[in-house]
Amino acid sequence: MNQDFNCEEKLEELQSEFNEFAYIISHDLKAPIRAISNLSVWIEEDLGENIPGDVQQNMHLLRNRAVRLERMIESLLTYSRVTSQDLDILPTDIKALVDDVLASLPEPGKLTLNLTDALPVIETYKLKLRAIINNLLLNVALHSNVPQTEVTLSLQELGDFYRFTIADNGGGVPAEALPKIFKIFYTVAPKDKVETSGAGLAISKKIVDFAGGKIEAENNEAGGLTVSFTWPKLN
Repeated sequence: MNQDFNCEEKLEELQSEFNEFAYIISHDLKAPIRAISNLSVWIEEDLGENIPGDVQQNMHLLRNRAVRLERMIESLLTYSRVTSQDLDILPTDIKALVDDVLASLPEPGKLTLNLTDALPVIETYKLKLRAIINNLLLNVALHSNVPQTEVTLSLQELGDFYRFTIADNGGGVPAEALPKIFKIFYTVAPKDKVETSGAGLAISKKIVDFAGGKIEAENNEAGGLTVSFTWPKLN
């Protein structure tokens, strides 16, 4: 009994330390980054029309780097909260969830979704599952190199798990990069040329791992990438 109490006390202590860390990340670090970005704007305004072209270019670069750093901090915070937030178990209409994700993407018309089977309504960690599907479809939307991307989504029942598979007809991933795509902040393209922090797939993997599933990716022979993950049945 005493050991159980000590474990519970230690858990509360760790949670308190985490909350303090999260506050530092979300407030004490992001505020100076915003200030740096604002300062670059004020410098440009002070120099007015006399600003040299190279200085203006450097100010834009500075702002872009500040925005990227702020995104990375926000993503790191999301990554660290995977095991402590959005754990409500709710009835989830998979088709409605996927449609909602598609509608929220930039240029939603760029993706054409094909469903291989009717998608069920399940009891699950709805917000966690939505985050995974959002990250996977957003990754396709941002990195596909074809004008109209075909995405095929399927779901299979495998004992105590569901297996979700999302396949696209884009350019796929270079073979040497494939083992790295689930590492946080990893991007295939140079970081200056991507609009995200590069944390989406890593966050998805951490959610899947936390739920007791497995996520993997492979290139398709005909082009494009297939990502599949197993997800526990809770009912």
